[in-house]
Amino acid sequence: MSELVTTSPIPVTLVAGYLGAGKTTWLNIHLRDGVAPGTLVLVNDFGTINVDAELIDYAGERLLKLSSGCLCCSLSDELGSQLSRIGRWPEPPAALIIETSGVARPRRIADMIRVAQRFCLDRIVTMVDLASLAQRLNDSRVAELVADQILSADLLSLNRGDDLDVVERDHLMGRLHALNPTARITYADSSVGRTPEPATAQPMTVRRAAGEHDPDWQRFAIALPPSLERRTLEFLLAKHADGLARAKGFIQADGQHYVFQWSGGHADWTPARPRPGASQLVGIGFAGAPFDALIAALKALA
Repeated sequence: MSELVTTSPIPVTLVAGYLGAGKTTWLNIHLRDGVAPGTLVLVNDFGTINVDAELIDYAGERLLKLSSGCLCCSLSDELGSQLSRIGRWPEPPAALIIETSGVARPRRIADMIRVAQRFCLDRIVTMVDLASLAQRLNDSRVAELVADQILSADLLSLNRGDDLDVVERDHLMGRLHALNPTARITYADSSVGRTPEPATAQPMTVRRAAGEHDPDWQRFAIALPPSLERRTLEFLLAKHADGLARAKGFIQADGQHYVFQWSGGHADWTPARPRPGASQLVGIGFAGAPFDALIAALKALA
């Protein structure tokens, strides 16, 4: 009589948070601190080049990239296929970490994991950029999405809050507590290890339509000339900021190579090794005249 072999389910951690909230940075820190041997990392980005995956310092054979461009409802077929394939590996991973795109609703992905064979949802970690949180929650285009990402979390990891004054910080902590009073809170920035201040729940006002409402996202990928100047690109993106949610890419500017990231009106240029091919900027924005003007201005740089 053969013995019945049981296999423990593969625990899954979802890393969520709005565009530019710091998911990749958190993931790199988490990986450096140590994860179970054999952990698999699955990364999704919104663009035709997966910048986030390139920035993750992890063994190549244990890093998978999703190519659909958006970890949301349109991804269900690809994610489902990946989970099914991973579950059939002769040596399945000890754990799975999924870094979602910044426009993803983690509860939708969590529902897929709960019904997938061989997997179990361990936790949802949502990154929160305190410096831009008030702006996001007051933006009718994304407020409901950001609130849903916060509400979904088992753990809220906060960053970029050191420059806030005490009153503003307390107010934001109150808004977070009102949205999700049960989530554990940690700090991902230089204040790691600090005990979060107790927050009193405050009336929560979010400008949003009833029910789930995703913006009419528009993605782009544009090649940029090697003669580009950093100040030119920064000025252009700032001028058309109302139509742009996020931009990133591998760019040559001022005679040097960079990983470029733009979020919340701020540009970050990280020196990088030269890459084959032309500089490329990928981004995501909101359908409408401001976005159309942005695309026209970027194309005029070529």
